[in-house]
Amino acid sequence: MTDHEKVMSWLEGLSDIDWRAYHSDSEVRNIAKAALELLKEPEAVPAVQREVMHMLVWCCGSCGVAITEGDKFCRMCGRPVK
Repeated sequence: MTDHEKVMSWLEGLSDIDWRAYHSDSEVRNIAKAALELLKEPEAVPAVQREVMHMLVWCCGSCGVAITEGDKFCRMCGRPVK
């Protein structure tokens, strides 16, 4: 289960029940912190040049997928690209 799925599951569980009966205050604070981390906008990664078939292309600095001039986000991972 990914972090995103885990936090979504926690939040859905909290909305369906009286959370105080099942979770301590510290657990709820941890769930809230995890949710906030997932909602933060990711930092832009720098584009990097790579050689592909004897040509230099710009790629996402996070996942390495080729990007084109003017792209603000990577088509594969969704990260903002500088």
